[in-house]
Amino acid sequence: MTGYAVVLASEEFERVQAVSMIASVAASSDIPVEVFVTMNGLNAFEKETIESGDFEGGRVAKAMMEAENESPLFTEQLEKAKAIGPLQVYACEMAMDVLGNEIEDYADVFDDTLGVSGFLNRAQDKQIIFV
Repeated sequence: MTGYAVVLASEEFERVQAVSMIASVAASSDIPVEVFVTMNGLNAFEKETIESGDFEGGRVAKAMMEAENESPLFTEQLEKAKAIGPLQVYACEMAMDVLGNEIEDYADVFDDTLGVSGFLNRAQDKQIIFV
């Protein structure tokens, strides 16, 4: 195994934030990470959602968003991690097509778009984590 391939299919704030933390720690430890954001996971990355702060989530999400010493938003964590170590973030082409969205509709954290087969090709030597 040479790193992690994370599939993020949930828009729940806690899960999105957790993926950004895992990817950040791994990348800062020089462990290659590929994050594939698909299905409802893309909703959290929409510019409108980020600007409004209208994230899906439970008690932990609410507490995190209301905390005075809040941790950086997942987009900021991913951007910083990409500057530090080997981290790539991809948006799912199929989910974007179904939603009628373009890459410009999302936060500027994506390196590119990929289909499932493209992601699996990139992930073949990595441990896959599904969130």
